[in-house]
Amino acid sequence: MTHYHGNNSFRSEFSEAEILYKASEIPSPLQQVCDRKTVDDRLWSAIPHIVWKANTGGWTTYLGQPWEEYTGVPASAALGFGYLACVHPEDRPRLLARHGWDPTPSGTGGEPPPSYEIKFRLRTREGTYRWNLARGSPANPHSQEVLEWVGTYTDLHPIAQTQAEPESEVEFLRPIARSSAKLKAEKLPESPILMDAGANLRAIERFTNLLSQRAGNLSELLQAIADATVEAIAGAEFCLVALPECDSSGLKLSAVGGATNFEKGKTLHVQDKLLLRAFATGESQLWRSESYPGVPAAACAAAIESRESGRLGVLAIGNGKDRTAIDSGSVQLLAVMGRQAAIAINSARAIEKFKKQEQLLDLQNELLIRQQQELENQDQRIQQQKLQLLEAAKLKSQFLASMSHELLTPMNSIIGFSQLLLRQHKQLLSAQQIDMVGRILNNGKNLLVLLDDILDLSKIESGRTELEIEEFDLGHLVMDVALEFGNQATEKNLAMSVCVGLQDRCIVNDKLRLRQVLVNLISNAVKFTHQGCICIEVGELEGDRLIITVRDTGIGISKTDLPHIFDKFHQADQSTTRPYPGTGLGLAISASLVKIMNSTITVESQLKKGSRFAIEIPRTVNPKKP
Repeated sequence: MTHYHGNNSFRSEFSEAEILYKASEIPSPLQQVCDRKTVDDRLWSAIPHIVWKANTGGWTTYLGQPWEEYTGVPASAALGFGYLACVHPEDRPRLLARHGWDPTPSGTGGEPPPSYEIKFRLRTREGTYRWNLARGSPANPHSQEVLEWVGTYTDLHPIAQTQAEPESEVEFLRPIARSSAKLKAEKLPESPILMDAGANLRAIERFTNLLSQRAGNLSELLQAIADATVEAIAGAEFCLVALPECDSSGLKLSAVGGATNFEKGKTLHVQDKLLLRAFATGESQLWRSESYPGVPAAACAAAIESRESGRLGVLAIGNGKDRTAIDSGSVQLLAVMGRQAAIAINSARAIEKFKKQEQLLDLQNELLIRQQQELENQDQRIQQQKLQLLEAAKLKSQFLASMSHELLTPMNSIIGFSQLLLRQHKQLLSAQQIDMVGRILNNGKNLLVLLDDILDLSKIESGRTELEIEEFDLGHLVMDVALEFGNQATEKNLAMSVCVGLQDRCIVNDKLRLRQVLVNLISNAVKFTHQGCICIEVGELEGDRLIITVRDTGIGISKTDLPHIFDKFHQADQSTTRPYPGTGLGLAISASLVKIMNSTITVESQLKKGSRFAIEIPRTVNPKKP
């Protein structure tokens, strides 16, 4: 046995001498006198209409399948007073009045009416109200007391559609109504059964409205369910709401209503099997006990479940003193409240889940906003660094250009005086002096080439390099550049060949800049080749483009250096004792000039086997800014 006090629970060894009932086993004061065959005969006679059964209080105990097809509401949810939600509010009292026939003598001789018919408005699954004819007959026609009604609902829309208020009686029943004083409108409110049905309906409406106001918070909703149940069901002094544990090991008390009905410190005692059996079977359980101190005289438990949400928990009520305070009507009303509570709990959980998802989305959005701000800050820093680098590159180019111009003047003087001494005063110089002046001249020319490269690089980086377009013979240009290095190739015993395979040898380009590129490529081929040959070829490609290749059998380029071969100041051997002089600007300048010509330059090489440089140029160049 579990003892409940406030929102806590603990075990007890209290005696289990109490009496436990299923709701289906609760003895009813209304004896069933209509056997199954008689009911089935009447139901089959009413098909294909909506077949129903209800007690004299308007409590529906059966609805046929056409009910759900017509209203869209499951029959299980419409049992009890649930069907009234689909009945027009103005027609509910009249419909309940027909069920609540009072057999007290008033000129009828104690005989029940044979049947009744009444028009009312029923809501369809589309949400519109349509007129229906309710036909009802006593399920026990041979008894003077009506225990249960059975009948049908028939849609009148295919027959006749009207918007006027229906008459409370059909024509052929009016003589019976006039002769039966108990059916008069002024007598109907005095019927105890009708008053109970109306009270139950109002209680359910208040219960539903109260739950809808607490739909956003599950804890508040559970407490509201407990409080509203105590208020709605007469004879209930307390209410317990029990939901399954997280690990499904049992039921956990979640809310208690009506605790103020007990003295301070008094404990609520409810048997475990009452709650567990109601939860396990889904059937309402009624429990009555003898007079034991601290033990409720009567208690009832109903499952909190609906067709949509499934079984969610148990709703239990009890009375501490009166064993008869909780009867079959209380059990039925509690079952209806259990279904309404299941819908509300399911909605509250969905809302809480939705709120958690919203909170998660808000956190994700906040995180994304922060990341976006960080990316924007990084982008700003990158832009600032880019501007600083561009400014530094600009200053460097300006410095190189200025220094080159400053060095050109004395360098030209040195070269000029050296050439003058060798030409005009050679007879006045000794052999040693002639050798020294020759060295001065050669070193001066090398420095002049270096200064020219630095000036070209600074112009290219600053965007001040412009092509001077002209038409010229490409074959003659390639041959002239190759002849310039003919003596050097001969001194190294290298074979040099030139092949020009062009039908039209005229192109439109910058002759001096293209010559500069060819000089860099052929000079490198001669410098880095010690044996073998150098081949220079000119051919045609598709799309009115030409290709110039310079192939050698020199030392080649390693795979690690190949991706950086066109970088500025890059050389395969960066040591100060390297055997090949140079600044590493020739190929970088050539690549930049080729790009300005809207052309491409590529390289293929294998170490110790040679290299192949290829330039693809358009026949007519369209200058591209660097």
